[in-house]
Amino acid sequence: MNNDNSNDNSNDNSNDSSDDKQSIIAGRRPSKKVDINQKSNIDEDILTASENIEDSEEKDIKNSNNSSSKETFSDADPKLEDVPPDDSNSRTDSINSSEFLNLKELVVQQGRVLEELRAGLLTLGGQLDRSTQLPRLGLFVDVPNLIYGQDSDSKPLHMGKLLQFIGDGRDVVRATAYSPVSDDPMEALEQQKFVAPFVPYEYRIVTKALKRFADGSIKGNFDVEMAIDMLTMADGLDVIAVVSGDADFARAVEVVQTRGVRVEVFAFAQSSSLEMRSLADRYVELGSVLNQIV
Repeated sequence: MNNDNSNDNSNDNSNDSSDDKQSIIAGRRPSKKVDINQKSNIDEDILTASENIEDSEEKDIKNSNNSSSKETFSDADPKLEDVPPDDSNSRTDSINSSEFLNLKELVVQQGRVLEELRAGLLTLGGQLDRSTQLPRLGLFVDVPNLIYGQDSDSKPLHMGKLLQFIGDGRDVVRATAYSPVSDDPMEALEQQKFVAPFVPYEYRIVTKALKRFADGSIKGNFDVEMAIDMLTMADGLDVIAVVSGDADFARAVEVVQTRGVRVEVFAFAQSSSLEMRSLADRYVELGSVLNQIV
């Protein structure tokens, strides 16, 4: 029997080897026969090991969470609830608000000071500008008083030179000649005695018809017109020159002087009243400067 078994085994081995050889020749790997029971045992071991690993990981995660929770509670201050809320922020806000109001008030005060300073500088600038400018002059000529005051044998006055003499070093704003005229319509205005001397020069000529009286006398009176013009222009002038010695203008001179305007009187001695001489800030007797105005 042993011989039979050995023969069987040898036959099996020879068959297996022949199969393997055929597989190698065909280009396939030789097949290995695995015991089914052995494979099942291996799978069970792998599954058991995997379950053990998962259980271990879950335990580690739980332990980690528990330890972190304990640390959180252990770090907390048990007296935290007893500490009152910090109101330093509210106090800081209150201080900042007070400082802002004080700063705002300071800015307003400084603005007022700057505005006052600006107004003062503007006033000073105006005064400086005015001081560098020529004095503004208004010239008012009472023509009958001027012409009748001159000696009849004297050379006629040159009204252009008179204007230049009085206006020297001044800014002549206006020169006005108050001239009575004849009521004869046939007589040309620019050729009349009291008008013709002023026509070629820069005079504003105000005319008024002569008045004839019953006794045959003639008079041309400009007291009202001339006084009104002086008072009207006074605020825009620095100097008023009155070419007349007639005392009828004395009151107008006084009013003009109260407004801070300088009044100068130019007249011949024989037609100058004492009152006008005494009121004038400057009095010039035209006979003394006759060579400059003829």
